[in-house]
Amino acid sequence: MKIKNIFAIATVGLMMAACGGSGQQNEAVKEAAAEENAKADSLMYCFGQMRGAEYLREAEKDSTFATEQAQKEFISGVQAGLRAVRANHDAYNRGVMLGIQMATNIGQFEKDYGVKLPSASFIKGIREMIATDSVSNPDEMQAEFYRLMGDFQRAKEERDEQAAEAALTTAAKEKNYTAVTKGLFMVKENADSTHLKVGDRVQLDAKLTSLDGKELKWPFPTQYKIGQRKDFILNDALVSVASGQTGRFMTSAQALFGQRASQLGLNPADVVLMELTPTLMPEEEKPALQSKLPAKAKKKR
Repeated sequence: MKIKNIFAIATVGLMMAACGGSGQQNEAVKEAAAEENAKADSLMYCFGQMRGAEYLREAEKDSTFATEQAQKEFISGVQAGLRAVRANHDAYNRGVMLGIQMATNIGQFEKDYGVKLPSASFIKGIREMIATDSVSNPDEMQAEFYRLMGDFQRAKEERDEQAAEAALTTAAKEKNYTAVTKGLFMVKENADSTHLKVGDRVQLDAKLTSLDGKELKWPFPTQYKIGQRKDFILNDALVSVASGQTGRFMTSAQALFGQRASQLGLNPADVVLMELTPTLMPEEEKPALQSKLPAKAKKKR
């Protein structure tokens, strides 16, 4: 009996010790998992803050994103995107991403070109290209795509130029600006000296504002050689003033920036005011001409 009791007590002790060790181990695992989850939570929160900051920067350029309704719609869109993907369905998820991208492109195309692109034709093109019996040549399709895009681009540029010219002419008449050349008007003032000319190098102080007085940040060169680049409006403006004179000009975003106008949040027909103060720089010193005479032959010993 005593031996049996000893074995029984020993067995119970081992079982309790095992349970105790297992319990401690489980607690350690739980703590590690909790710490990992906390880090994952913090990581995603930081990432969300970063994306939120990007949204706010975008809202500074486009005030339509700054409204409370727009913010709610943005968050709803993010949530819809998170729910759209399917785990372990790579082909489907890739299709979802392409669909979202194309939906955005279709909306932007309509905004830029005034044409609603049919999504059904896009799906038809994909389906027929990936079909096993497709005989389409991808290179030919790409060439045709760029040809059609060129047609749309030229039509847009023509519309933008017409709208810009009309808006600029109206604003110039209201503000009593005088025409200099196509797309450029100025406040006519008597020059204190001879106007600058093509080829002159100038130190340039420039200030751009919108018609409502908002300053536009654009990296104008501080030193400029008139006529060296195809900045037609800038060249035409500089040869209309004298060194040290401040010229006040009016142009359009389309004439000054072309397709880059959107980088400043401008529409092509927006009117831009320019204050330009060029100061003539001294001519660059030319290197001394070296003698073209042949070197004297070494005397033979």
